Amino acid sequence: MSKDVWLNANAFNAGDLILTGYVGELKDMPVYEEVIDLCKNGKKALDFGCGVGRNTFALSKNYNHVIGYDLPSMISLVPEENKPDNVDYTSDWDSLKDLRFDMVLASLVLQHIEDQELNNYLHDLALMTDNLVLHSRTWIDHSNNLVLPIVEKYFRIDQINYTKDPNNPADDHFIGSFKKKG
Repeated sequence: MSKDVWLNANAFNAGDLILTGYVGELKDMPVYEEVIDLCKNGKKALDFGCGVGRNTFALSKNYNHVIGYDLPSMISLVPEENKPDNVDYTSDWDSLKDLRFDMVLASLVLQHIEDQELNNYLHDLALMTDNLVLHSRTWIDHSNNLVLPIVEKYFRIDQINYTKDPNNPADDHFIGSFKKKG
């Protein structure tokens, strides 16, 4: 799926783009509890590729401050219900790069980022946090490249809890926690 698809996301197609086959209100999109359970409690968290804020809202219950980051088209679709007082949303990556987070969550986003841009983001994330929680398809759109080898340049596997999407019988997803290398 090209970046242009995400840049042109709208209220009619965003649900299906985020969770294939999802139909319904964006505010009612389900959260993968298996992912949120890896996100411990803390002061500050970043939801990288937050989409319409479903995980951002879930994190707001366990963190003092949560920032959701995504493309402007996605941020514009965040429902009011996903905007509690301790959550901020932004599409300005440069404003985040100097911040530190107790944990960064990237759920169902890395597989949509082309290799070089993914390397750039992971480099920055490794400077921003020691703890990364990922839910991703194993392969990257537009290529035969795999997500984990790129992630492992910057973070080491702490645990992989699943090797498939809990809602999909295809063995092409993982959910895990990672620690910064070094």
